[in-house]
Amino acid sequence: MVTGASSGIGRDAAVRLARRGATVWAVARRQDRLEELAREQEGIVPYPADVGNDADRAALVEAVGRDGPLDVLVNNAGVGWMGLVEDMPSAEVRRLFEVNVLGLIDLTQRVLPCMLERRRGHIVNVGSAGGWVAVPPITVYSATKFAVAGFTEGLRRELQGRGVSVGLISPGPLATEFQVRAAPSPGPQGILAGGSPLPGSLAGRAIVRSIQLAGVPGWDTIAVPRLMGLGRLGALPVIDRLVDMGALVSRGPGLPHGRGR
Repeated sequence: MVTGASSGIGRDAAVRLARRGATVWAVARRQDRLEELAREQEGIVPYPADVGNDADRAALVEAVGRDGPLDVLVNNAGVGWMGLVEDMPSAEVRRLFEVNVLGLIDLTQRVLPCMLERRRGHIVNVGSAGGWVAVPPITVYSATKFAVAGFTEGLRRELQGRGVSVGLISPGPLATEFQVRAAPSPGPQGILAGGSPLPGSLAGRAIVRSIQLAGVPGWDTIAVPRLMGLGRLGALPVIDRLVDMGALVSRGPGLPHGRGR
């Protein structure tokens, strides 16, 4: 099962897995795109659903279960919002956490019992380099990805020796629809202005690699591109101050100076 499969990283991952012989349940809200994907690639089962909706998640897992045991869950669906915290509507804060965190955890809880019973399965959570160091204008989005990273780390330890593995994919800025859809208004958006020359297919390949190398030391977490793994250094106080300075230098018009630490 691949959530957020109608575009970008999820679509690429779904195609790659289907080409390797998997039956892929492609999940997203946009039914037209899912049906188009199914026409283009054999092995895709389109399933329109909103992973931010509890009833949709329950119906999804029930439908997949009728088709047979689930071997792999790819929690890729996610939403973003670019802008300053004081300008962010509270409804958008709730929406980000419902889709990026609560929906991800709930789907995991729903599929885990069968995986554990069979002592077989792999879960891939798509986080972000923003889950290692938070920078404007994606502060709340980064908070959701910090939560995904923490959940993945804890779950991985819970499942050791029980036949189910957990991987984390942490992409940096890639050329997907994310930035356009996350921006509340057109124009420069701080450090993310200008987009990225790196294709989203890099993350799609990383998802496949996470499944192929499940349980292999050193491949539990994959940064995309690998150089983005240096983002973990953002947790160090000295590096953290440099990140703050970099965010100020590269901010877009209308973003005020941040406060020092």
